[in-house]
Amino acid sequence: MNSPSSSPDSPAAADPAASPTAADPAAAPAEAGPAAASGKSAKEALLGKVSPDRLSVSAQRIWLLTALVGVMLWAALASLPSGTTSSGGSNVAVQAALLCAVLAMFGLRSVPLRWIVRGLALVSGLLLARFGELGPLDGLQGSWHALLWLVALAASLVLAPSSRTIPGVDAATVLRPGQFSGADSATAAAIHSGSKPVTPRGQVPAALIVAAASLILAGALLLGPRVSNVFPVGPSAGELINQGDNRADNALVARDSLDMTTRPRLTEQIVMSVRSPITAFWRAETFDKWDGSTWTRAEARSGRLVEGGRVVASPEDLAAKDGESTVQQFRLEVGFVTAVPSAASAVQVDTAEEIAQRSDGTLWSPGAPLGKGTTYSVTSRQIATDAAALRSTPSAAQAARSGDSVAAAVLAQFAQPPTTTARVRQLAESVTASSESDFERVQALEGWMDANTEYSLEAPLAPKGTDVVDDFLFVSQEGWCEQIASSLVVMARAVGVPARLATGFAPGEWDATTGRFVVRERDAHAWAEVWFPSTGWVAFDPTADVPLAGTQEATPGANARDWREVTGGLLLALGVVVLAAGPVGRWVRRQAERARTTRRRRAAVRRRWDAAAEARIERIGTSAGYPRGSGETLTAYGGALAVVIEDDRLAQVGQILDRQKYQAPPSAAASAEMGTASDGINPETQQELEFVGQVLASHETKPG
Repeated sequence: MNSPSSSPDSPAAADPAASPTAADPAAAPAEAGPAAASGKSAKEALLGKVSPDRLSVSAQRIWLLTALVGVMLWAALASLPSGTTSSGGSNVAVQAALLCAVLAMFGLRSVPLRWIVRGLALVSGLLLARFGELGPLDGLQGSWHALLWLVALAASLVLAPSSRTIPGVDAATVLRPGQFSGADSATAAAIHSGSKPVTPRGQVPAALIVAAASLILAGALLLGPRVSNVFPVGPSAGELINQGDNRADNALVARDSLDMTTRPRLTEQIVMSVRSPITAFWRAETFDKWDGSTWTRAEARSGRLVEGGRVVASPEDLAAKDGESTVQQFRLEVGFVTAVPSAASAVQVDTAEEIAQRSDGTLWSPGAPLGKGTTYSVTSRQIATDAAALRSTPSAAQAARSGDSVAAAVLAQFAQPPTTTARVRQLAESVTASSESDFERVQALEGWMDANTEYSLEAPLAPKGTDVVDDFLFVSQEGWCEQIASSLVVMARAVGVPARLATGFAPGEWDATTGRFVVRERDAHAWAEVWFPSTGWVAFDPTADVPLAGTQEATPGANARDWREVTGGLLLALGVVVLAAGPVGRWVRRQAERARTTRRRRAAVRRRWDAAAEARIERIGTSAGYPRGSGETLTAYGGALAVVIEDDRLAQVGQILDRQKYQAPPSAAASAEMGTASDGINPETQQELEFVGQVLASHETKPG
């Protein structure tokens, strides 16, 4: 029969008491046997290079952790800028994420699971935060990648084993399951670790899972989108274009003309999101030539490529020269875009594609269309103004007469008598007859249209061959933004006010959670732009609440609470309550126990004469300047107090109280008044009680 040291696989080796190595580590070199001859210790022969925390979890749990890590990696990889189609890019991201997760979780067996989970969480989180394109996707403002990542992170951190999972097991190596016949790996691990058999980790407390999930989801809903704003999104070309979006009613397709006899397509589809410090119209195109039914440009083919991102402003665009600069970041969500919206007046554009500009400063893509996911930034300038300033500004005609060459050029191009009917001209002249400035004339025209026409998306189209403005003002008196803005421009020109038509989008819906404007297809808009010698082009439109020159801060609805903030707040409260329930409960129990102890002590003082006497002697000593020390017996305290107060009786009192304190309680309690006997107290105790009461009373009644 082999000895325990000669055969590492023998049953005797499973008994720590029979193993000299387990009993005496110093004896290990001498007992190594064949393992030492082969260059490996008995420990290395028995133990595999496997992280110890893998023994604490089941194979199903490891696979679940692998899936969660894969989801984290996919959420990060899928959010990166891609030049491929969404399906192709998604497939590549899924394959790469799963491959990395499986290799890390099953290939790095010597690395603790918790290190792998935390390391991959850090890497994927950095990728997502720094390089991810967080735009409006599926109504979640692009935060769904971050949301999914945070959920997977919460679940993986809760399920991953901790450093305290297997106490006492060697941190470097552990036994593999099934390595011993007739003994499980936990028992085998105890052989060389000198510890108790490994106990698998228990189930994760449900309260911890609920709290972690609640807090992570609350952070995603409340902070995730805001955190993404810390990292500016650089320009990207987006995905491949979608020819199906090249429709006549696509407001993001650049046109040489605008037909006023067709109805726009207005749906809830998100077309772009804008991160902007101001509320403004997102201008795509302008038109200055009207023939009664269609808008075109006097300089249809004019323009140049934008070199170095610098947009060259036209002479009359005064804001581009003297305005205060702001930066807007755009993300496109449609698959075919050739018009490049921006806040007026654009002076710099940062894009990944070649961009051209027209003479009016509007931007467009002269080559390949821009696809979904395209991001770009525009620096624009605005001159802050208000109604009072514009009212006091000289008209363009007055400025031209005073020698302003720019004003003269503007009048020649934008204030010539328009193509319209006589009654439209007469209406404009009669409405503005009492106005003294261009601003007052525009206000008067807006006021008349507000009182006599209605905004309606269901308004009938003007018949072919008729003047659209005339039909809107005198026949249907119903129309949408294009008819309203066109009528304002035509009537303004009829009274000598320089104006043009601009198209693009209204600001959209402000999302306080992400700090972005969400612009939908229904936000496609047309408005009038009027030129003033002091500020240049200023937007006017009675159908949209947009400030003059777009100088208002982007805070509409910032105090509103959408479903994300409400849900996030509730989840945050739930997580805090669940986490705090344990500590708060323990604190409440401690306080309750402390209160019960205090009540018991006070009751004892009321019930036992010796406890009351102990409290009295302590008060006497404190009044004499000699408080009782911590742990000091009453015998010692009474003796010391007898010296301080010069009354030897106090030493005897201390002895009596100590004896009474540590003997069995009396059969009946004394009365509250010291010196009054109670039934059940023997005469000797009664004499001591009376003696103690007399001594203490003598010192309590002494003055000073």
